[in-house]
Amino acid sequence: MMQLNNFKQYEPTGENYIESVQFFISDEGIDFYDSFELFKLKYKIGFDKEGIVRTVSEDISAIYPLGLSIADVDSLPAGFSIDGRWIYKNGAIIQYELTSEEQIFFNCRQKQSLLDEATAAIAPLQDAFDLGIATDEERERLMAWKKYRVLLNRVDVSSDNHVQWPQKP
Repeated sequence: MMQLNNFKQYEPTGENYIESVQFFISDEGIDFYDSFELFKLKYKIGFDKEGIVRTVSEDISAIYPLGLSIADVDSLPAGFSIDGRWIYKNGAIIQYELTSEEQIFFNCRQKQSLLDEATAAIAPLQDAFDLGIATDEERERLMAWKKYRVLLNRVDVSSDNHVQWPQKP
């Protein structure tokens, strides 16, 4: 397992400098691009100062390391995502237990994201309906998405209780 901490931007000197390329260096003094071969395990994760995992990739060159520490791990836990609820601590990825306020914030953010998705799905279907050119299948999908959006709008996210989200059409 490899870990390099707190990458920040810097300008290399001499022949290593390439104009218009961003360079990053860890607290250990290792250039990000030079570190690629050090990370041998399958997954490379980027985590912030609080340990919250912000990015993951099998390809380290796909990670933008500014302000992050990078570590590699063999596997990811079941249900893992980069939604802010997983932390890297003592060489392991563990699920972060949200405070009540954090859970409410997370639920509100999730609700808004789902509402945005529903609205985006409804818009072209509604246009076809308004223009009188909607197919039967488009009308059915329109009604299903509208029903979903109404049910979603009724979900109470004002407490930290487990939220039951309606099923997407």
